[in-house]
Amino acid sequence: MMMRFALLAAVVLFGTFLTAQSVAGGFAISAVVNPVANGRAMAFTPDGRLFYVENSSGNIMIVNNPTSGSSTPVLFATLSDLNVPSSNDLGLHGIAIHPNFPSSGTSSVDRYIYVCYSTGTAGNPSLEVKRFQEDGTTPGTPVSSIPTPIVAAISMGAASNNFGGRITFGPGGELFVTVGDGGSSVALAGGFAQDVNDRRGKVLRYNDDGTIPLSNPFTGNAMYAYGMRNPRGMAFNPSTGDLFSTDQGNPASSGTDELNVILPNGNYGWDASGNSGTQGVTGYNDPAWDMNATFNPSCVAFHPTTGTNFPAVGYRGGVVYVGSEASAGIERVVLTGGAERNGIASWTLANAFSSPVRDLQFGPDGNLYVMTDSVLYRITYTGNTTNDPVANAGTDQTVDENTTVNLDASSSSDPDVGTTLRFTWKQVGGGVLVALNNPTTATPTFTAPLVTFNQSFTFEVIVEDPSGGVSNDFVIVNVNNVSNPGDDDGPVSFEPPGEGGCSTGESSGWWWMMLAVLMGSVVAMRATRRVW
Repeated sequence: MMMRFALLAAVVLFGTFLTAQSVAGGFAISAVVNPVANGRAMAFTPDGRLFYVENSSGNIMIVNNPTSGSSTPVLFATLSDLNVPSSNDLGLHGIAIHPNFPSSGTSSVDRYIYVCYSTGTAGNPSLEVKRFQEDGTTPGTPVSSIPTPIVAAISMGAASNNFGGRITFGPGGELFVTVGDGGSSVALAGGFAQDVNDRRGKVLRYNDDGTIPLSNPFTGNAMYAYGMRNPRGMAFNPSTGDLFSTDQGNPASSGTDELNVILPNGNYGWDASGNSGTQGVTGYNDPAWDMNATFNPSCVAFHPTTGTNFPAVGYRGGVVYVGSEASAGIERVVLTGGAERNGIASWTLANAFSSPVRDLQFGPDGNLYVMTDSVLYRITYTGNTTNDPVANAGTDQTVDENTTVNLDASSSSDPDVGTTLRFTWKQVGGGVLVALNNPTTATPTFTAPLVTFNQSFTFEVIVEDPSGGVSNDFVIVNVNNVSNPGDDDGPVSFEPPGEGGCSTGESSGWWWMMLAVLMGSVVAMRATRRVW
């Protein structure tokens, strides 16, 4: 069982790091479409257009030039069988573009637009996934106004709440669907979420035509992961290939909202106890990050590996962006190095939007697009208007096993007088994951782990100022094997980072390769003391 980083139970807001426009220093926000009518989800096509959906009208809209200033959306199609919401969770929730959608040409092949929405009646609602095909010779129009059913109707129960309803495609071309538990009394007892033969309270996985992949956890069963209350947005981490999703926890208990790494056959703990968040129960997958139960996470996004608009340090790799329905804001959660399956810190990128944040997507221009109920925004990095800070992670050190290690970045500085610096420490190398105490201070500590051979651990400190300046530095901590000194030349024993109360059941070979590459890079950086 791996040691997990200590999790913060609340969203941290640092007002001094936000400008008057309620966006972090060094960033700017502008409107792309204003107004939007009950916006809910969006997706970019490879040819640069932006499709988005309106929750209550059933309209699917297109923004033809989203990256060049504000744009006027045009109607693509309307869902005639939408079960219209009325103070509940019905409506049009999700949209996804087929992974083989062409970037040019007039062919209609694979020009599929998938949507996830409520059908049926108010007393007997269902959740379905259907798809339209765009006419390649007349872009912006569907081949048929009647979409093709892909995922058979999921009966959600008369309570009409907790629908989930988000969809995305994975790297292998499979379609992933989040489904809430329906919000009924049985759902509150975890009955649906813990039943692997019921599609409620799950992340489902299908082929693009609605058939079930042979590689799913159970043959003939669309269930991919279970034990969820109201899972919302999904996004794949481009660095690791892991699927991340949020789940809205139980606000009536001590439970918290969750940011989860979705693993095959993972159980995320929504059961008869009514608890959510980190529970430490064997057999349950604890969250990668806990959020306050009033945060209501709605969506997640990762910066693309090809993008360069956001700062390289602290804003691209190893960072997941989470939107909030309740606080109408966006948090930037910094993940551990290596496996990137645990959170270290949460910093506010933007807040105080005029309506709830429903979806986040990085566009082809590398900027972050934000869908709210009433406006579609774009967030861009404009650069630090002052001097960047200078990170200093301190000197390398050698310690014995089971001793307290003090990391120290207090020598970090900023040329601008009176600047308040912000620190985020993360482990980026080493055979086991250690638990950092106070990783958002200049001087965190940890207990040197027991090792079966002399081993090196590498840590990165990310230093930020309120104007958008950021830099980093690395330090190496060598841990001596003193409990079994004769084992220094023996085999390496290593368990890759797992999740919560159970192991991933996956091979650790990928982690060893990643670790070897990472350590080589870190050694090179240490040799030159380069600051990014």
